[in-house]
Amino acid sequence: MAFTLTLKPEVEQRLKELAEAEQRSMHKTVEVAIQAYLDRHDRDDWTRQAARKVFAEDATFFEMLGER
Repeated sequence: MAFTLTLKPEVEQRLKELAEAEQRSMHKTVEVAIQAYLDRHDRDDWTRQAARKVFAEDATFFEMLGER
């Protein structure tokens, strides 16, 4: 998919500097950043689901802890 990305000048400059420092294109640098964001979202979602499962399975235990 192709689309246009409009950045504030200062963000564009920082992106350009980072891309140059990492010896890759600005496009590739943005692509890597988006993938990292998506991966982090997936991990956060997995963590939330796991926590809900633990709290549901051990609700009595957590209630006892709260009474102390």
